[in-house]
Amino acid sequence: REWPSGMPDFAHYEDEIYQGKSRGERVRESKGRELTRYVFPRPFALSSLPHKDISMQSIEKDDGEFRMYQGVWRMQPLPGCSPPGESAMRLTYAVEVSPRPYLPVALVEGRIAQDLCANLKAIREIMTR
Repeated sequence: REWPSGMPDFAHYEDEIYQGKSRGERVRESKGRELTRYVFPRPFALSSLPHKDISMQSIEKDDGEFRMYQGVWRMQPLPGCSPPGESAMRLTYAVEVSPRPYLPVALVEGRIAQDLCANLKAIREIMTR
């Protein structure tokens, strides 16, 4: 799904204090939590600059390699980071994966890295046309 103004902050990631806890406390508590559908990981972004997001996730009850897969591509313009008359953009990516028990984690990580490289090459090719 495309989020032209960035994903809504349903999980209050951008709030410094939420429900009496600092952002750092909430991050520490979230480590090791079960993946939750529609609670997407957050790619890096400078919160003072606008950004656009594209989210993706596996379909429910998919019998593929993952019990669940979801992620976000985030695009953020970077004013002042390019020569005059040109533009620069930060592209970040965050993904959460819950593989089937029979899949070794190293195999899954390797496959994600391969696919990410292929995706970034395709993006570069399109952007340099």
